[in-house]
Amino acid sequence: MDTKMLMDPLSWINDVGIKTRESFELDDILYNISVKLVEYRHENNLKQKDLARILDVSQAMVSKLESGDYNPTIELLWKISKKIDFEFSINFRKIQ
Repeated sequence: MDTKMLMDPLSWINDVGIKTRESFELDDILYNISVKLVEYRHENNLKQKDLARILDVSQAMVSKLESGDYNPTIELLWKISKKIDFEFSINFRKIQ
């Protein structure tokens, strides 16, 4: 019987090129933002329109943020974090 070791599911990204890898990294960041906003909205029994009012943005903006179809500015993320009592931080450091 031929047995194979399972590899890290994302290890193949190293072979696909820097542009694709960067795209995956950005998508991962946008996905995490999306998940946090959707979780917050559901935990607080809010509709997108309600969250939009709290964040002082349009319902369409909430939809874009939740879908990951929008790349928000750092300033917008910081403002959102203050309005919903989230900690906001950025890790920006040299890769070891």
